[in-house]
Amino acid sequence: MEDFFNYIQIFFLMVFLLFIIGKTIHLQKKIKINPISIHFRSRERFRDLMELFLLLIVTIWSFEVIFYALDTGFRLFGRPFNIRLFDNLGLRALGLFFVFSGFVFFIWALINLGTSWRLGIDEKKPGRLIKNGIYQYSRHPIYVFFNLYFLGTFLIWGHLIFLIFWVAVAAILQYKIVEEEKFLSRLFKQEYIHYMEDVGRYISLKPSNYKKAESPKQAETES
Repeated sequence: MEDFFNYIQIFFLMVFLLFIIGKTIHLQKKIKINPISIHFRSRERFRDLMELFLLLIVTIWSFEVIFYALDTGFRLFGRPFNIRLFDNLGLRALGLFFVFSGFVFFIWALINLGTSWRLGIDEKKPGRLIKNGIYQYSRHPIYVFFNLYFLGTFLIWGHLIFLIFWVAVAAILQYKIVEEEKFLSRLFKQEYIHYMEDVGRYISLKPSNYKKAESPKQAETES
């Protein structure tokens, strides 16, 4: 059973990385842009620092997932970070459910975003404001994915280090959400404000009244 969950973690991590790398290359070739928008500006230096910090955490987390899944014995973080807080099959199953559910959000969101996907806030060449598909149920489905994925990984293995990763990522994502909503509100004004009133930040149990993205403007972020 231990091997099963380890293999599952490797599988989902590979899917995640392939989608991110593939989407980045696709956008660079199709519309000649770099969707990774992390730049240090005088006014937005802290925001960009948080973007870079998130990228660093996800990278370190990915390596740690590989080391745990392959059971190499090597760990980036020693004691007390690799202490196992619990080892429960029920919690592992719940963690797997969270990971799988997160990927549903992730893949669905990437499909809906099309060429509007960005990693970070792209003020120069943003994409369209997306309100259809999964964006009728969540304003930030990709961030929901990250929360579910990191929480699910912690529940599957139960080690303290993955709890720390989840809490750190959740905190940074919350900051990013607030910053992105400020940006989109400035750009789309009442249109986005009405959208925020109609759709939950993380999840809505019923779809919004928006059936499709119709805005003539261009703006969206990785959320």
